[in-house]
Amino acid sequence: MSLGLLVGRFAAFLNEQPTTFFDSTPSEAAFPRDLERLRKQLGHHIVLLSLLSRSDGEAVIQEREVILRHCLEQAHNSGEPASASEAAELGDYLRDLRPTTAQLEPSIRRLEHGTKEEVIAVVTAAIAVVDADGARRPREMAFLSDLKHELHALEEAEASLA
Repeated sequence: MSLGLLVGRFAAFLNEQPTTFFDSTPSEAAFPRDLERLRKQLGHHIVLLSLLSRSDGEAVIQEREVILRHCLEQAHNSGEPASASEAAELGDYLRDLRPTTAQLEPSIRRLEHGTKEEVIAVVTAAIAVVDADGARRPREMAFLSDLKHELHALEEAEASLA
């Protein structure tokens, strides 16, 4: 299975989440100017994971902490770690973020052009977000775990061909 198909399955999964809590029209939430670098690099991760965390009506602190840790790890792994003030400002931003379903498609399109490692990191973070509030939904956990397994299998298959 190709990376694009796996990302498409992830998009379908996110589309199946309850959307009664979201506006369908994009809103321009004020992304802090000091975080522009992180928005360019990780804005699509933030939207995808925040939509998932809010699919049950609210993003509890544990879910937001997972998203924050994911973003800080990704920034660190890119060689441009976030400062302590950036981390604090991003945490504040995540507390008030209310992404819209209109932001889903552009975020998925951007993820489709990412690396396998990036997609695996987002799916791993999605599993942690779903699990963070202690309300495990077996269907979600099974889907995300299967998707992560398929991504790793794709990675291993490509490595064996190299």
